[in-house]
Order: sequence, then structure tokens, then C-alpha cells
Amino acid sequence: PVLSLLGVCLPRHGLPLVVLPYMRHGDLRHFIRAQERSPTVKELIGFGLQVALGMEYLAQKKFVHRDLAARNCMLDETLTVKVADFGLARDVFGKEYYSVRRHRHAKLPVKWMALESLQTQKFTTKSDVWSFGVLMWELLTRGASPYPGVDPYDMTRYLQRGRRLPQPQHCPNTLYGVMLSCWAPAPEERPSFTGLVGELERVLAALEGELYVNLAVTYVNLECGPPFPPASLGATLCTPGATSPCA
Repeated sequence: PVLSLLGVCLPRHGLPLVVLPYMRHGDLRHFIRAQERSPTVKELIGFGLQVALGMEYLAQKKFVHRDLAARNCMLDETLTVKVADFGLARDVFGKEYYSVRRHRHAKLPVKWMALESLQTQKFTTKSDVWSFGVLMWELLTRGASPYPGVDPYDMTRYLQRGRRLPQPQHCPNTLYGVMLSCWAPAPEERPSFTGLVGELERVLAALEGELYVNLAVTYVNLECGPPFPPASLGATLCTPGATSPCA
């Protein structure tokens, strides 16, 4: 699902205006952070699946979003997620990437950016996949800020050392494995959005019960984050109730 363009208004004076559908529930990050809501793990992953479907469509149309994050996804009255905010999106027909080197004053979403984008300022569908992994992490922490305490200027070095976001408290191991695959250092090793749709559908199908995620889980201890790649997913992750060297 992608936010539709309903029309364009060209006033006699001033800038052109675009007409977009009314999104009753606002952006996804504010929605999941609302105190009065108690989303389940299934619902949060379901939101991620809808985003993956929207990004699959954009990838098929050869568009790179470049600013994929929970704040840039909107919810309508039926709680359908729409990928939005194409302020950084670029048409990449006939190109392998889009470089922002000519736009040095552009403000970039550093903590959602892929390692190669931080290093070379090049963006591809695979760098959108990295951002999608961060978005999934946002969902499972109900909108926590990624890499708290890490200076944006230190992000490249931080990721080069193999550090990644830790597993959220209520995140299934299988889903965290999907996130880690999105953060593979080599872009070609990351899944496609079509592959991610299938992975998320399998994760949802395997979930049992209704586990609710409260806002207390938005505390993040980066010292618990394993180096990438972990020796084995079950052996190195800091999971609830498990004995951990991070404790």
C-alpha cells in the first residue's frame, strides 16, 4: 500500500499544492506510541507486512524511497498502512543508484541508512531494505529511537565494527533473524522486498497467542547487541529470561 496522489492545485500565487487522502490515524510511529493503545506482536508485525508490500510495489516500479521509517508511513481509518513522504524518493530507471553528493546540504536519516549509503552516499532498493529492518525494529519496540546514545557522526564506525540493534524484548527469534538479514554488510546478501513479504507471512503464521507490547519495552541497552553476524541466533541474543553476559 502506497499513499495515493488525488490531485494537484496550482494557485495563481504561491507554491503548487498536492491533494492526498485523509489519513485519520496519522503516522505509524505516533500511532504505536500512543499510551491508550495496546498493540499485539501480531498487529505490529502485520503493520510491517503492509509496509513490505508497499515497498515491493515501489521496487517493482524502480523507485528508491531513501527515507523509509515509521514516521513516514501513514494509517487510514481502516488501519491500512500507506508508505508516504517521498521527499527523498527518486526515480532510478536506468540507474543502479542515486547519489546525493551534489546535495551536501540535504538532511539525511543517518540512523536508518545502510552502511554503504553512509560511506558512499549511494542509495538502492537494497539500502531501502536496510531501512525496512530498522522500521521493523521500531515497530517491535513501539517506536523507540534506534541507536540511542550513538552520535550520528559515529554511525559509520559503529556499524563497521559489526554492531547492530539488539533484539527487542518481545521479538520472535525468527523475526530478529529477518532484521539481521536486512542489515547484512553486503547489499547483495540482503533479501528483496518480495522475499521479505514471504518471510513476514511465515513469521505471522507461526505466532500463537496474543502477546501485548507495552511502552516499557522501549528502553534499549545497546551493550546487549551482538556483533554481526552472531555465532548462532539462539546462542548470542539477549532474550527475556535467558542468561546473558549483558545482564
